Amino acid sequence: MAAADHNMDFIILAAGQSRRFSADMPSPGPAKQFRLLSGKLVLLHSLDAIGCWPHCRRIMVVLPEEGVDELVTNQLKEAAHSCPVPVQFTTGGATRTASTLNGLRALAEREHSTSVAVHDAARPFVPHHVLDALLAARKAGADGAVPALPITDTVKQVDREQIILSTIDRTSLRRVQTPQAFAFDTLLRLHEAFAGGDSHAKVTDDASLAEIAGMKLICVDGASELEKITFAEDLNMMQNSQQTETRTASGFDVHKFSPDESGPIMICGVAVDHDQGLIAHSDGDVGLHALCDAVLGCLAMGDIGQHFPPSDPKWKAASSDQFLRFALDQVTEAGGHVSLLDVTLICERPKIGPHRQEMTDRLSQITGLPASRLSVKATTSERLGFTGRGEGIAALAQATVCLPSSYTGAKG
Repeated sequence: MAAADHNMDFIILAAGQSRRFSADMPSPGPAKQFRLLSGKLVLLHSLDAIGCWPHCRRIMVVLPEEGVDELVTNQLKEAAHSCPVPVQFTTGGATRTASTLNGLRALAEREHSTSVAVHDAARPFVPHHVLDALLAARKAGADGAVPALPITDTVKQVDREQIILSTIDRTSLRRVQTPQAFAFDTLLRLHEAFAGGDSHAKVTDDASLAEIAGMKLICVDGASELEKITFAEDLNMMQNSQQTETRTASGFDVHKFSPDESGPIMICGVAVDHDQGLIAHSDGDVGLHALCDAVLGCLAMGDIGQHFPPSDPKWKAASSDQFLRFALDQVTEAGGHVSLLDVTLICERPKIGPHRQEMTDRLSQITGLPASRLSVKATTSERLGFTGRGEGIAALAQATVCLPSSYTGAKG
């Protein structure tokens, strides 16, 4: 199987006019995907969650041709810049399927994965375990994979006058969600073949079009968090369910210099020249280690050694960015977001000042956070202690994380 099969591209559909949503609102305003949810655009919740999934390769966001104000545009540009994967924008069409086709065509002009998933921006919360299941289904040979939930309510069939005719057997019924994953070339050919026809205009998701074409589709376990915002009351309910609490925790790490080795040494993801190396099991990046512990502390998930034990040879010389990404993924899985990461590096040398901006830029790449939410500082210990004697380097970090008030601990 080609290496690209282990990754997936995403199309996020955000070109809708939200007519049903707007009809519920007391006054005009932006479409639902551009409304605020827990202080962030609805669209950006799914963009951030998908962008930090390890197997996401590229995201194409489909926007309306007009009607997106400058403030929203700037927020989208900032989010795209700080996302760990490339994010591009294209414009949508008159229907959902036309917008999907535009997104597929835009991706086809670039290097793309063999799998693509199409997601509704109005579903802001995207658990990574659903994405894992979609990718596993594609790797197992499914033409397409769709997250779905069983129907738990009793289902009645009624006539036009709302008179009950019968009770439907719900055993085999499923509520379908997005993102929906397919073979890229197959989905593009399918949309091209149906473009302009009645079927293409009327279907409400890509799975419906694939059904018409006789494709083999499989359902994977969906998630209650993947509910869609259709009416104004849906957004209000999400706002209420997303009552948040702010948590702050610290992290500390130290590594000894090795006079028997020479640098460079890793600090906040940047290779910094130094006349000595570091004694460490991984790459010894004190900045990333301290930040990782700070984020894990906000989640009450222990420390870095608990999840990546130094006794495990798997982590020998490992790049520490994966440790911090793991911690950040746990925040996303919990339905939260990081407000600020702050790290203070303590050493006499190497000098941090000349590398501070590069470190900030690298942290932005690793975390997907804009520079305005990242702080890299440095100090000495006035030649006191082991850092003052030049025997090592230390880092003190602090993380501020917003989590749903309902958070009770990490899953699994």
